[in-house]
Amino acid sequence: MRKYTLKDKRLSIISRIVLILIWIVLSHLIDNEVIFPTINSTINSLIDIVKDPKFIIIISYSLMKGLIGFFISLIIAVIMGILSSIFKIVYHIMTPIINFLSSVPTMAIIILALIWLNNEIVPMFVGFIMVFPILYETVLKGILNIDNKIIEMAQVYDVDRLIIVKDIYLPSIFINLSHVFESALGLNLKMVIAGEVLAQPKYGIGSSLQLQKMYLNTSGVFAWIIIILLIVKVIQCLLSKMKHILGINKWKG
Repeated sequence: MRKYTLKDKRLSIISRIVLILIWIVLSHLIDNEVIFPTINSTINSLIDIVKDPKFIIIISYSLMKGLIGFFISLIIAVIMGILSSIFKIVYHIMTPIINFLSSVPTMAIIILALIWLNNEIVPMFVGFIMVFPILYETVLKGILNIDNKIIEMAQVYDVDRLIIVKDIYLPSIFINLSHVFESALGLNLKMVIAGEVLAQPKYGIGSSLQLQKMYLNTSGVFAWIIIILLIVKVIQCLLSKMKHILGINKWKG
């Protein structure tokens, strides 16, 4: 196992080195900063962006919008998932809504959000709409996968409904959500940034990306992409730590 881990790490480092070499070769072959910037110009743009006094504010606003939208989606998904598993009418109402949200193109949602909502709220709304179907279906699947015999036994012994939800439903929901939590949070952040590119709120990573594009500063766009990748990596590390602290991996076993 240890050998495989070391081998994977070596392969990961080699793949990164190969990507950097491809970047160097392409930037020299194209030799045009507007189309494909060099590593040096991207690093210079990265330093300029980070040194900007508004950098922390821009990052904070995007993260705040992403987290608010995500946790609203999560809370509503858990509530509606539980209600759908209990009441058939709720399940049948939710099915066409989820099918609609899963099928409609992201751009159409963003355009409608731009018509209906304030520019500051559009990114949050877009993130919410894109992540909600995933979380709802995960919650519902977690409940439906519970062994009916456990529920029947709880009902035979007249166990309180709140205790059934707390001790049977919630752990199953939590374990299922842990499988998609990381990818859903990452998708939500991407959608928030996409919403910011079009909605142009005062502060946001998407607004900054659009600004760099308007000035044909491709190295600035590359620098922001690197910042986004670093943010996603930090979030993944934090989630991994949280899983370890909460002992979720033990529950799965």
